[in-house]
Amino acid sequence: MKQSKITFLTSVGAGLEYYDLVIYSLLANFISKQFFPSTNHVAALFATFGVLALGNIIRPLGGVIFGIFGDRFGRKKVFANTLLWMAGVTFLMGLIPDFGTIGLTATILFSLCRILQGIVFGAELPGALTLLSEHIDEKRHGLHFGFMISAVGFGVSLGSFVTWILTTVLTEAKMLAWGFRVPFLLGGGLALVGFYIRKHIPETPAFLAKQKSNVKLTRAVIKQHIWRVFNVIGILLFPACFITFMLVLPTYLNNVYHFSFSDIYLVMTYGCIWSSILIPIFGWISDYIDRKILLIVAALVMIIFSFPIFSLLQAGTYLALFAFIMFCETIIAMMASSYFVLLPQAFQTAIRYTGTAFSYNITYTIAALIPLLVNYIYGVLKQPNYVPLVFVLLAAVTVVSTFVFKPK
Repeated sequence: MKQSKITFLTSVGAGLEYYDLVIYSLLANFISKQFFPSTNHVAALFATFGVLALGNIIRPLGGVIFGIFGDRFGRKKVFANTLLWMAGVTFLMGLIPDFGTIGLTATILFSLCRILQGIVFGAELPGALTLLSEHIDEKRHGLHFGFMISAVGFGVSLGSFVTWILTTVLTEAKMLAWGFRVPFLLGGGLALVGFYIRKHIPETPAFLAKQKSNVKLTRAVIKQHIWRVFNVIGILLFPACFITFMLVLPTYLNNVYHFSFSDIYLVMTYGCIWSSILIPIFGWISDYIDRKILLIVAALVMIIFSFPIFSLLQAGTYLALFAFIMFCETIIAMMASSYFVLLPQAFQTAIRYTGTAFSYNITYTIAALIPLLVNYIYGVLKQPNYVPLVFVLLAAVTVVSTFVFKPK
């Protein structure tokens, strides 16, 4: 099968599965009222973001389990079946009655579904990165990975676009009554389409060549490559935390700066489309320069401009909102075109799926605390101006970690 077709089939599934994951974050304000009711709105958001964090905290478990299966029995089987699981769980989330109907059972069921999403998603992008890295000529990794990550961006764009349509057309009462369920039901159906598409992806030549390896996978990753794992976590720390923050950005912008959800979702849709266009371009550039350069430059730009760009939001205008989100999405595009290519290069073939999944998901476990931290800063401390400082410190860690990284 041609490399371009493999990239296309991988990308479509990744975009659809990422849509399923992000709609929880995009709809956090409505979910908090329907499944985590409280007289204190900040407390309800803490509970909602807490479950979001729990779903991310459990991701390393899913990454390791599916990673071991992927390293032992094949990338293709695991990569296809994750979408089937995601389809069922997401569709179920759209059907669960709310707290007012079945009480605490609703909270428990919805939380369990989010946790299951986290377990399944723990294998998603690591699987896509591993599969592409072993199918595609290394000299073209930047461009092909760029198209795959671009599809992820379009998945987020689709989530933003669907929520924008719903919040524009429906009143808040209708959104709470049934509107928030539509993206979940749609996501379940789309994931089934992605599963059918992925069934046609062939197994990787690198896996077939190493099929008889007897490496003790998890032990090998943790014991023999522990410093490499820490290095990868450092590289991913700022990108993971910043991307996680962007997923809960609608709630932050509405609560702190009082932008309307309709405006936020629309501009986020534009922003995600913008980054999806930029990622393949930056990926193509990274094929001709040191791949670390773009990531280091993006982190340095964030260190320099973090406070000015966040202060821009105080203007409260649509133009300020547009400029802020476009800036953030440009930074994300620069980072995504680099770190996703570097990640699978950190581990040898025999442990690549497990090592990639373990490092990636441990980082996103840490990143899962960002919504809680941001909510604490603006909801409890009442100091939203401290938020950019968090990203300055995280970006500094990524700069140092990327600089010392050497591919395997």
